[in-house]
Amino acid sequence: MKPAAPLMLAFILAAACTSTPAPPPTPDAPGVTTPSAANDTCGASMYAALIGQPINGKGVPAASRLTRHILPGTQVTMDYVAQRMNIEADAGGVIRKINCG
Repeated sequence: MKPAAPLMLAFILAAACTSTPAPPPTPDAPGVTTPSAANDTCGASMYAALIGQPINGKGVPAASRLTRHILPGTQVTMDYVAQRMNIEADAGGVIRKINCG
């Protein structure tokens, strides 16, 4: 084996282990739900552009009595409140779904 071969092999293996970050989800991506105009009693459709953005990003309404930030593992009540907006995010804090209830 030539002296440069182990170095070349190490370089190839290191390059194979690197990854590029995934692009942010788009409203038509699997697992992403955009607000329905038929069930928009809380005004969630006004915030549809936030899907794919960080839950703590600019323009995201703060959590309050009528706005819930829901991350994986967050305990929430199952009662339906038509005026309440639910902003659901994935483990990375990226908004995946906005709906009323």
